Amino acid sequence: MNRSGFFQQVFDSKENNEASDLAPYSQRLSQQEALHLLRRTTFATSWPTVKKFMGLTASQAVDTLLDNALKQPLPDAPTWVNESFLSWWRLPQNEQQPVVDAAYKKMYDENGLLKRYWMDVMAVDLVSIREKMTLFWHGHFATKFGIDQVMPAQLMYRQNEMFRKLHQGNLRELIEKITTDGAMLIFLNGQDSTKKSPNENFSRELLELYTTGIGHYTEKDVQEGARVFTGWRTNIFSNEYQNKGVYQTFFLPEEHDLKSKSYLGETIPDTLYNREEDVFKDEIKVLVDIILKKKKTETATFVCEKLYRYFVYSNGSQVNNEVINTMAKTLIANSFEIRPVLSQLLKSAFFFDKTNNGVQIKTPSELIVGVTKHFDVKGDWKDWVMATLGQELLNPPNVAGWPGYRKWADTRTFPFAVQQISSFIWSQKDEDIMKWTKQFDDVSDPELFIRQVCSMFLVKPISAKDLEKYKYNILAGSPDYEWIEILKSPSSAAGRIKSMLTQLVKSPDFHLS
Repeated sequence: MNRSGFFQQVFDSKENNEASDLAPYSQRLSQQEALHLLRRTTFATSWPTVKKFMGLTASQAVDTLLDNALKQPLPDAPTWVNESFLSWWRLPQNEQQPVVDAAYKKMYDENGLLKRYWMDVMAVDLVSIREKMTLFWHGHFATKFGIDQVMPAQLMYRQNEMFRKLHQGNLRELIEKITTDGAMLIFLNGQDSTKKSPNENFSRELLELYTTGIGHYTEKDVQEGARVFTGWRTNIFSNEYQNKGVYQTFFLPEEHDLKSKSYLGETIPDTLYNREEDVFKDEIKVLVDIILKKKKTETATFVCEKLYRYFVYSNGSQVNNEVINTMAKTLIANSFEIRPVLSQLLKSAFFFDKTNNGVQIKTPSELIVGVTKHFDVKGDWKDWVMATLGQELLNPPNVAGWPGYRKWADTRTFPFAVQQISSFIWSQKDEDIMKWTKQFDDVSDPELFIRQVCSMFLVKPISAKDLEKYKYNILAGSPDYEWIEILKSPSSAAGRIKSMLTQLVKSPDFHLS
């Protein structure tokens, strides 16, 4: 298929699905349905994993993904997560600049290490929704290290780990914790917010991007909310605020606005006890309560539309509002617990409807992690390719996160992706390619082998014409029975398998989910 044909297929409008409720899907999962679920909820899979999910009910399969996400141990932390910095301004002025330069380089390098650490965690999270949801919250509460201010990777790691722990928990708790998250305080300038000069950045994004969406609040609400968030700080220096702990958020009572605030039509009373635990309980928690009480439908709908676009279809003009409204009602009915909404959506006949299969353009993280899980590729190469394709982990383009949809495939990024992934494949050692084939049922049967490889990497079953094309890649016109003889020469067989895989990469289906 030529490039124009690819883009026509990728961007053809998806017809609205007639199944508008979220009734449970009652049939046992076929191979195609198991793959659909795994592609949407994980970054990478394997043929043995696919086989385990085939024949399960949707309820069994989704419960497995949700339960494993909570039961499996959290990944080991990077070795440098507790390393701190010295406050350079205490040094003589002529000694400060080299220390500043070294500190900024260290922060940049460690954020690079953290990106590659996360890619590795994504690649081994095969039977769990945890990392997919961790990335969802990272995009929702978007924070980035690529800013003018100091942003240690240690704070980005702590935020990332918070999302990992709470990924299917309570929205209320996530909102409360993000208000005083160290990385967020630095990113949206809460670190500098004082009672004399409240910074409105976080207060605005809390409503516009994290809860209600645009149009459900006033400028006065933003201003009053900013007063609630005054006085919170995070410490990154080992010789500053030594009684607070490095990378811990703490409260400066003298910088907090004690007076009452009027927020979304409710009053947050004067602060009687200007202490960290009291201000958090009597102001921040009350403010979040007000949002989830006064704007519960708006917030639930806003968050559920994002979940819908993440798991079903990312084209904002093609969302099914009836489905989103049903999800929102479930979120409210369950006191803003996320798991019941995920369970309802992913177990539904709507989710498994064929019109929802193969319509998502893979994100760079899905594309690159999904391929390199199978093949040995250096972390900095994966990082560079993903960033070039438009998704640099821990560094979204702005406070709104990644726009997605058509941004993931254009006339620049698609050929680049094909070229780079083909290079990934051709760079593999022959013996590693042959080890990789062992996961499939019978590599000695060329047709079965090709069908299973294509099933794992392509969203639609291959046609008879494509089957012959891929058979030609590995057989070069020889009859099927010659494949057993070819397998006796690993270098020859590996080269032919690489040729077939690079042909798959050129298919539009390879880039869809």
